[in-house]
Amino acid sequence: MKHRIIIAALAVTFALSSAYGNDAILDALVKKGVLTQQEANQVREQADREMAQTVEMYNKVKTSKWVDSLTFFGDTRLRYEWRAGSGNNTGSAVVNNADRDRFRFRLRFGLKGELNENFSYGVRLESGTGNRSSNATMGENPAFGKGNNFAVQIGQVWGQYKASDWLTLVGGKMENPFITSSMVWDGDINPEGAAEKFTFTTEKVDFFLTLGQFMYSDFLENSFDSAGVVKNDSWLFGFQAGAKARLTDKITLTIAPTLYLYANAYEYTNARFNPTVAAPSQNGGAINQLTVVEVPVELSFMLGKIPAKVFCDFAMNLNGSARAQAAGYPQNSQENFAYQGGITLGSNKKKGDWQVKAFWQHAELFSLDPNLVDSDLFDSRLNMEGFAVSALYMFTDYLYPSITYAHASAIKGNLPTSYSAADITGNVRNYDLLQVDLNWKF
Repeated sequence: MKHRIIIAALAVTFALSSAYGNDAILDALVKKGVLTQQEANQVREQADREMAQTVEMYNKVKTSKWVDSLTFFGDTRLRYEWRAGSGNNTGSAVVNNADRDRFRFRLRFGLKGELNENFSYGVRLESGTGNRSSNATMGENPAFGKGNNFAVQIGQVWGQYKASDWLTLVGGKMENPFITSSMVWDGDINPEGAAEKFTFTTEKVDFFLTLGQFMYSDFLENSFDSAGVVKNDSWLFGFQAGAKARLTDKITLTIAPTLYLYANAYEYTNARFNPTVAAPSQNGGAINQLTVVEVPVELSFMLGKIPAKVFCDFAMNLNGSARAQAAGYPQNSQENFAYQGGITLGSNKKKGDWQVKAFWQHAELFSLDPNLVDSDLFDSRLNMEGFAVSALYMFTDYLYPSITYAHASAIKGNLPTSYSAADITGNVRNYDLLQVDLNWKF
């Protein structure tokens, strides 16, 4: 009897110490006759009560009953960067060269999840204060200081409602809802406004339609600029219709024609678009005379056991001639085309993966919105063409180094290349970029 009591006590202790009890052990003790079925059931009930109390004691994160899920996510990056521009023309007879090397870091941290009734949400905080960069540069503040570009800002805050299997509605400051490329949209830009996503799936083809209404610049109603002109809000409207076709089990083709329209474009800046060599900035990147058509295409396939993608992107400003006229270059009215083409090999999903990407890009001065193009590879510039190549290797599922190099030259020597947001001053004729990164995600 004493032996049975000791074994029963051990069974209770073991069951309580296990996160889920141990039904197999208890069942074995019942079969051996050490415990009765009633005693085994009592052990299970006691273990369940103790576990519930433990979970309640250690569960410090409380959520409302309408929150179905909550996930924390983020990433961090350390970067060495070198940029160089040669043949700078700053409006005088002086032609000079400039280069800049710096150490930078990026932190992005957020949460997202599901709510009841098909609603979801997301919030992301990020370092940096620019719209096209979340980088903070070491040493730009007073020695070891804080503030300025070290500030943490709201990068994304959005809500989403899945109205049906074929319609999703999104509002807030969101990830770009369009399929696009760095030639047209910097990946760091999170547009603000609303988007509607329509999808229709068949056995071989997924059709989609994405609409976007984004606030470009908000003004006080009936306000006046310095010239006494009434200013109205500026808007960017996007319309993308496309399809993803499964050609075979391992080959897919995606095409997504897009149209971008601007409302009250002249209101975006007090100055009118006038990118002359003497005053090389595009005056805050004025957005008048822009009606852009973009057609991104991607072919995904397996090259043996290696995932591969061939991609291209073509864009044209339908109002390029008028934009050239407004800029004072009527003889360059055909400078309204942009295109990119390249290949990606490998993936970056898990430990041991590697990826290489290379492309060529050509973007004429009057082809695109200068406020949206990528701020790294071609330094926020138009009237530039060149190439970029990058590579990465996954040390672990979450830690990987990467390296990127890009080189570009002016397309037309008689036209400016500079823009007020560029990191290198003046109208560069040649531009080089090197970035060496250490990335980890959590």
